[in-house]
Amino acid sequence: MEGSCGMSEKTLKTLVGALVVIAGVWAVAALFSSQGDGGRGASGNIATFFEDISEVSVTSVRMNGPDYNSELSGGLDNWTVNGYQADSAAVFRLWTAILTFEVGDLVASNPSNHDRMGLSADAGWSIEFDVNGVTKTILVGDTGPRVSTTYVRLPDEDEVYILEGDLRTHVRRLPNEWRSKRVVGIDTAAVTRIEIQRDAEAYTLVRGDSLWTFENGGETSSSAVNGVMSELASLLAVGFLEEGDSLEVMDQGGVTTAYDESSNVLARVTIGTGDSDRWARSTGDDVIYRIGSYRVDRIAPKLESIEPNP
Repeated sequence: MEGSCGMSEKTLKTLVGALVVIAGVWAVAALFSSQGDGGRGASGNIATFFEDISEVSVTSVRMNGPDYNSELSGGLDNWTVNGYQADSAAVFRLWTAILTFEVGDLVASNPSNHDRMGLSADAGWSIEFDVNGVTKTILVGDTGPRVSTTYVRLPDEDEVYILEGDLRTHVRRLPNEWRSKRVVGIDTAAVTRIEIQRDAEAYTLVRGDSLWTFENGGETSSSAVNGVMSELASLLAVGFLEEGDSLEVMDQGGVTTAYDESSNVLARVTIGTGDSDRWARSTGDDVIYRIGSYRVDRIAPKLESIEPNP
């Protein structure tokens, strides 16, 4: 019995000691939490910053940085970036991300921390939203302490918060990365005739009941014709004509024109060759696109490529 009671007292003392240690640790943690910046949730304007921001309510988005700026304008399905047609997929990813953003804990209130967090007023990044007649601005810093978090603060406030979401990647996207790279995209079901000029050769393809043939009725390579149709449906570029690029050597390498059954032009794509790249321009679009050389052979194949294999 004494051994049993002694064991119980020892166990009890051990448990009490453990509880004292735990209570002490908790008290110290609470003390430091109350005295420091961490652990306090967002409040005020920054806490609700993203609540009224959506593709429906916003008419313009400006992303400003020390090296370049991008401005999305328009709205809904008609966004442009710096005056050019925007990439709908990139814009969609921005709005989808914003729907998930949540401003979290305060992590710093001393302005001396701004530089190391990428939030200095003169060298940092910002994003502005024109929403319901009001411009809302938030400064966007470096990646936060966890993956897919971002340091943020309001322009006139020193407090830095953790944004649960990767806003940094969107804000720092290069202007050309926001632009649409679609050279042409038509409904190929409406195409009944295609005229192709490549180098010194020219030929015409016509759609039959089930097959494409040459205008004189000759057979064609179905895979080559499918390649032309695929590019007419979605010819994507890899870049754009940049400042300093020369078009003086842009000799016309090919022209592909697609018509409907009423002989209306559905698309006309002109191909050119540069010093080391191929260029493409679509009728009705002033943009000159840089495309991969393999796409030239698909959108405007040489006559020998469109003929069936013997």
